[in-house]
Amino acid sequence: MSQSHIRLARTPEVDKVISYLRIKYVLLSEAEIVKLALSEKYQKEMRDLPLVDIETEKLIAKSLEDYKNGRYTVLHTDKDIDKYLDSL
Repeated sequence: MSQSHIRLARTPEVDKVISYLRIKYVLLSEAEIVKLALSEKYQKEMRDLPLVDIETEKLIAKSLEDYKNGRYTVLHTDKDIDKYLDSL
């Protein structure tokens, strides 16, 4: 992968963060600290990203509750499936 460069404005807030992270990661350069911080932020965002939207999540929850309470249809054959789908 080719390298590209970015510019980062050195604000007091950025300096404060880099100073803190320099203490935590003594052996890393400022550039490596920035890459690490961006990587950690990205991983956190991906971990917290919902897998489905709210409506789908509600449908899944309702389906699980229905199953738990015995409200489901048993389909044994392809014919059963076709018949059930035609009834919808």
